[in-house]
Amino acid sequence: MKRFFKAALMAVTAALLALTSTAWGSEHDGVTEKEVSSAEGTPPEAPHSLTKGGELRNCLTCHEKGINGAPQTPHPERLTCTQCHGQGNITFDLDKPAGTPRKK
Repeated sequence: MKRFFKAALMAVTAALLALTSTAWGSEHDGVTEKEVSSAEGTPPEAPHSLTKGGELRNCLTCHEKGINGAPQTPHPERLTCTQCHGQGNITFDLDKPAGTPRKK
């Protein structure tokens, strides 16, 4: 009798796993990382390098008060910027002096 219940439990588990993986695959087929990151309501990507000399920048140096035209953050109390914001295409590099050609 124990063998029957074990086999039945394994069959039900396998069926549930198959249904779950089928449903997951159909929802996300063909969706690229770029489409997900540009979806409505997602945090914007930074148009500049997020690191300097291999170390993470302090984003609030410029973004807390909007220094040098940087957009002012609506939530300066959140200190781990890269948890939500990623680095997009670099349109300007903060490591280079002003007037240096921009990457595209």
